[in-house]
Amino acid sequence: MSDILPIIEELADAPDHKARARWLLEVPLAVIIRDQVTIHRLLSAAGFHEGIAYFTAEIAALSATRGRDGLAPNTIRMSREYARIGIQVIARGGAEEGK
Repeated sequence: MSDILPIIEELADAPDHKARARWLLEVPLAVIIRDQVTIHRLLSAAGFHEGIAYFTAEIAALSATRGRDGLAPNTIRMSREYARIGIQVIARGGAEEGK
């Protein structure tokens, strides 16, 4: 029996960056916040640099102090969306990481 939750095992067992990218896009944000140390460790071990960039941007957005409009600052939102686009391309199989 593993010490990590089944949803995190899915990331640990992902065969490639495409599967890891899909996992990052589909996992509940609450899991990203709750298990961020384990997720970062798994992404690092896999050498998934674009995944780490997206993950870091998502954590920053989720942790940011929000303005009166209820949104994170523009710089954080833009960084998150830029990273998300890269992950979406990888998840679709349209590009290899770093290219």
